[in-house]
Amino acid sequence: MLDHGRFVEVGGERIHLIERGNGPPLLLVHGFPSNAAAWSAIVPRLEGERGMVALDMVGFGQSTRRPRRPLTGDAYADRLAALLDALSLDRVDVAGLSWGGSVAQRLAARHPERVRRLVLVAAVSAAYVLPLRTANLLGLAVAVRFPFVARAAVRRFLVRASADPDLPLETLVRAYVEPLQQPGTLAAMRRFVRDTAATEPIDLGAIAAPTLVVVPQADRVVPPAMGEEIARRIPGARYEPLPGIGHAVQFEAPDRLAVLMRDFLAAT
Repeated sequence: MLDHGRFVEVGGERIHLIERGNGPPLLLVHGFPSNAAAWSAIVPRLEGERGMVALDMVGFGQSTRRPRRPLTGDAYADRLAALLDALSLDRVDVAGLSWGGSVAQRLAARHPERVRRLVLVAAVSAAYVLPLRTANLLGLAVAVRFPFVARAAVRRFLVRASADPDLPLETLVRAYVEPLQQPGTLAAMRRFVRDTAATEPIDLGAIAAPTLVVVPQADRVVPPAMGEEIARRIPGARYEPLPGIGHAVQFEAPDRLAVLMRDFLAAT
């Protein structure tokens, strides 16, 4: 899936997306500070059954660095609804990784008619303010200024985390690092941090879509207890713990995650 995809103009903002597979539509939402490449190990495992749309959120990947609207969680959720309109997709399944999981929760709560089933993977809870600070951008600033350092760090991370022998390592390293060189990246991320701090929590009880909550038990980024709480607070949610797996579950356990997603999304 690691190609240039296409761009869609939504609300005056240029959004990059990659489309793969055939079948019922599945929207894939990445985490912070990632892009659509985060789903590269999952897409090949599902493309025979799902018509997937993996997007770069505004400010990330190849999407615009000049947002026309705020970068709050609610605004991102509304962008996803507007993107579905632009793609003539009425109702879709949605999967969100980490921060993308919190945006997916907001989409399901704010636009319940658009979300058929919801998959949350190592997800941040939208019931809390995400505790991001400008200090969280220090590593990103180094990556922007010294891309060779970023390439080495991403390569080391993927080699340690990935259980996929067919993962296109160097292509994926470029897919993560090259978008950081776009002009305006750090300015967009500073605005992202500021707007995230101003994002109001939501009531997870308002989510009506059937929900699968995948919680890696060795996650050092998002506490597993947060995933357990998400599953308790979303009515009828299915809780799926993955012992010994860390935050990058899509690379560490791609086969297991793909099976969980396939089975859950196929249920009626």
